Amino acid sequence: MSYDDPIESASRGAVEGMLNWSSDFIKNIASKFKNRKLAFIQDVKTIEIVKEQYHSGELAIYKEYIEDKEILFLLKMGLTLRRLEKDKEEDRRKNLRNRIFDKYQVKGLHIAQLVENGILNRYIGILIDGITSIDKFKKDLMDILKNIEKYVLFVKKEDKERDIIKQAITIINSHSSMIFIISGISYAAKTVRNCEDRLKELLTNYELEKISSGERENLFFKRILK
Repeated sequence: MSYDDPIESASRGAVEGMLNWSSDFIKNIASKFKNRKLAFIQDVKTIEIVKEQYHSGELAIYKEYIEDKEILFLLKMGLTLRRLEKDKEEDRRKNLRNRIFDKYQVKGLHIAQLVENGILNRYIGILIDGITSIDKFKKDLMDILKNIEKYVLFVKKEDKERDIIKQAITIINSHSSMIFIISGISYAAKTVRNCEDRLKELLTNYELEKISSGERENLFFKRILK
């Protein structure tokens, strides 16, 4: 028959208890921090949908190449916007867009829209087509996320076709963009389509790839390398 050393048992129990307590404490703190970070949304159902996106396979792919926590958070917002649109929760979708704009300004909303509009997935695909190294791939990916105004023009329903064309040409010429995207949802998608032919006439050194789905229209202009 063997007996545990009472001092050793007590010490082991204390250590195990401390480890368990520490683990629970950390999880509790992390949960509170996460909830506090989502508090700006001010809608319980939307917050629950955001939490579901933490387990998204699409988000898992983004995490492989993006380390910036703030940007990853905004990409989660984009997944949530897309989910709300799919669920026909238009009021909640509009409310979340407004909340993102109020807290993260126009750049934060545009980063979320990259995911909402299905732009980021295709942009990653284009980068992979010409990949030379993982480091360059990550650098190019972060470039669009941090300098989104150089690469994407988000069209609003009140925008005029002539202004969209003029703005797109100005941005492309200013930044010598290798890839430039024009994106619109709902009524704005029709406006984007109406600009397509004129843009093709003007951007002779670019090839066009269109991604149309439902009420979305995304025009990807890719520079032709000679």
